[in-house]
Amino acid sequence: MNSNKTLALGALLLASSSSFAACDRESLNSTIDNYFVALAAHSASGLPVARDVKFTENGVALKVGEGFWKTAGTVVVSRDVLDTEICGTVTQALIEENGREIIFGVRLKLNDANQISEIEHIIAREEEFAFRPEGVYEPRFQNWEAILTSEERTSRAAMVAAANDYFDMFVAEPEVSAPFSPTCHRWENGTHTTRAGNCSPKGLTIIHGDRRVPVVDRETGVAVAFVHFARSLPDMHMFKFRSGHVEYVQSVIGPRADSMGWPDDTSLSRRKPPEGEQMSRPLNVTE
Repeated sequence: MNSNKTLALGALLLASSSSFAACDRESLNSTIDNYFVALAAHSASGLPVARDVKFTENGVALKVGEGFWKTAGTVVVSRDVLDTEICGTVTQALIEENGREIIFGVRLKLNDANQISEIEHIIAREEEFAFRPEGVYEPRFQNWEAILTSEERTSRAAMVAAANDYFDMFVAEPEVSAPFSPTCHRWENGTHTTRAGNCSPKGLTIIHGDRRVPVVDRETGVAVAFVHFARSLPDMHMFKFRSGHVEYVQSVIGPRADSMGWPDDTSLSRRKPPEGEQMSRPLNVTE
């Protein structure tokens, strides 16, 4: 190999390693920490925000510095999902706002320059569906951030498929199924909405709108889907996998919105509503 080719290959390897290093778990955790510090300070001036950053809050496009940026307090407790493959993160948190706690979900995406290029907030306050902030972290047996062994991990494709299929199970007789654990538990805005360890939504006829599964953390076994729930509510569902099965589901559901504000992932198959089928109300917490 001549010297020019050697230098070119060396530069390529260096660039590749630098790109990978920018998306390791430590750096993604730092990005999240810095974001919440800036949010509480009501100023993004110290954040590496891309010039073309896209920011939505509960499905509405805003400028960085608007919306929750004006009212956010300090984080009470949080859990993070880190996707080192695509340089993305999701955090579910309880945050102080005007003297009370609200439920907060945020997705961040970094570009090739290690700048924040996408920000997506979903916020649930007391008027939102099933709002019970103390329930978000009440069940102490949940462990969302522990690193799984290689034998316990599930492929990215299988996690995305299961998360997608879940939303097609809102029918009387689903044609698909998700691999739920026999003791699966689900919380929606902090309210426990499962009985006898059954996370299946079978029997509830609800047609959902746009959906995406943009963040997958294979190391902790968490996939996060964003969906226009019942074609009316901005929603973030977190699915915790272990050994191929969904053990827990946590969701953050915001107020009514016309859309999620992001392009639909058309690569995800989904059930089409039969002609004349009516969209039912959002899930009742007693069911």
